[in-house]
Amino acid sequence: MKRTGLIVWMTSLLAMAASSAVAANRKSNRTPTGPPSAVYAKYDVDQNRKINVEEGEAVRKDYAKTPSDPLLKPYDTNHDGVMSDAEIMAIPATARAAALLKKPK
Repeated sequence: MKRTGLIVWMTSLLAMAASSAVAANRKSNRTPTGPPSAVYAKYDVDQNRKINVEEGEAVRKDYAKTPSDPLLKPYDTNHDGVMSDAEIMAIPATARAAALLKKPK
């Protein structure tokens, strides 16, 4: 009887762990919701909430022309005047996420 209880307990524990892992994976693959950030409103031409290669090149080209652009300058984290792939990928997709990044800590 004790062995059966132990088996049932272990099985339920494993099931809970597996279901929480699946839920966490689903959450991370969601498309952002809410109004787009100012950068995405300007550069995300196909409005899929992702900056693709062509859109990224447009970001780079515009930032190279005007490195003091207040829209893009905050995302040039290493302050070299060039938007790298990592810096472009770090630009938040929603206005809410952008506001949270700018909020003082």
